Amino acid sequence: MRLKLRIEFLEDEQWLGGSIYIDNLLAALSSMPVGDQPDTRLVFLSSGETALARRMLRYPVLARQAAGRRAAGLMAHARRLHRAILRRAPALGAFWPAARDTVYFPAFDASQRWRTNLYWVPDFQIFHFPELFSAEELATRTRSIGAIAATQGVLLLSSHAALTDFRRFFPDATVVPRVWSFCSSIAADEVGAGKQILESYGVPEHFVYVANHFWKHKDHETAFRALKILKDRKVIVRMVCTGLQSDRRDPGYYDRLVRSLTDWGIADQVTILGLVPRDHQIELFRAASLVLQPSLFEGWSTVIEDAKALGRPILASDIAVHKEQLNDLEQCHLFRAADANDMAERIEQVLPGSTAGPCVETERAAADRRDAARVASAHAFVAIANEAAGRAPKAG
Repeated sequence: MRLKLRIEFLEDEQWLGGSIYIDNLLAALSSMPVGDQPDTRLVFLSSGETALARRMLRYPVLARQAAGRRAAGLMAHARRLHRAILRRAPALGAFWPAARDTVYFPAFDASQRWRTNLYWVPDFQIFHFPELFSAEELATRTRSIGAIAATQGVLLLSSHAALTDFRRFFPDATVVPRVWSFCSSIAADEVGAGKQILESYGVPEHFVYVANHFWKHKDHETAFRALKILKDRKVIVRMVCTGLQSDRRDPGYYDRLVRSLTDWGIADQVTILGLVPRDHQIELFRAASLVLQPSLFEGWSTVIEDAKALGRPILASDIAVHKEQLNDLEQCHLFRAADANDMAERIEQVLPGSTAGPCVETERAAADRRDAARVASAHAFVAIANEAAGRAPKAG
C-alpha cells in the first residue's frame, strides 16, 4: 500500500533551518522513482503564497497538490489555531478522526495521538546549554520531549549523536528512535549571475565564509578572536558572515559582537551581510575559499551539508555531530570547539592551500555524491515513515 504522507510546514524567519529541512526532504522524495514516491501533501501552517512555499510546490513529489489550489492564509491560520487548541486539550482530538494510513510529519509533541505521527526532535540543546533558555522554555521542551518518549510511536532524530543523547536523557523511552540525516538539495547551476551577486555585496576575492545566525551557541566570538590572533601574527584573513542579526535569547549579543570587532581592530576584515536570499547564499558558498562552522551545538548542520553539496573546503568545530557529517571527506578539517588559538592554527594551515571558487570540476563531483546520497536518504525516510504507520494503534 502506498504511503500517505502529510508534511506540516510552518515558515518561520527565526528558524530558517526548519524550512530548509523540509525543502531538503521534498527534494529527496522527488528524486525517487515515481512509483516509489509516497502520496505526499504539504499542510501549510503559514502562508502557501510566499516565494519559498511556491518553490516547494514545484517539487515533483507534490505534483498533484500543485495542480490544485494553494492554501490560503485564512486556512493556514485556522490550522495553527486548531493545533494550539489540541495541544491544550488533547481529548478534543476524538472529534477530529484521522485516517490511520496517513502519517503526519513533523510532530513536535504528543498532543495529537489520535492521528499517526512521525515525531521529530531536532536536537537536545536544552540539556547541553540550559543557560541559553528561560526556565519556562526549558520546562516546556523537557515535558514535550518526555511525552514523545512515552508514546508507542516512532521518533526521528537527525544524527547518531542525537540518538546517543536521547538514550542518555530518556533511558526508559518506549518510542522507537530512528536516525535520518538530510543532505542538501542545493545545486551550483541554480544561479547564472554569480559574479554580479558577489560584486553587489562587495565581498573580497578570497574570504572565509560563516553562514550561521548570530546566536550565542553558533560561536562567532571564537571565529572573531581567531582573526585577532592571526592579525597579531601579521596574517590578514577576510571573513564574510550571513545570517539573522539577533538572538532572542540574548538580545544584546549581536551588538557586543560588533563592538568586539572594533575593539580588536578587525572590523575592516569582517563583512556582515545579514539575511540574504537563498540563491545569493549559494553563490557565497561557491566562491568561499573556506567554509567555517564554529558552532558549539548542532542537530545536523545545514551549513556543512551545503558546503559538502558544493565541494567547498570546510573547517568545523570538533563536536560529535560535525565528526559524523565530515566522516573521511577530503578538504574537511576540525578544530577544538571554542578554542580560538586552535582555530587560528588550522586556518593558517588550511587557507594557503584553498583557492577561491567556484570550481566546476569539484562541484560536479560533489553533485554526483549528493545525488546518490539523496536517493538513498529518500528511501530511508520512507522506510521510517512506513514503520510509523505500522506502529499506529488500530482503530476499534
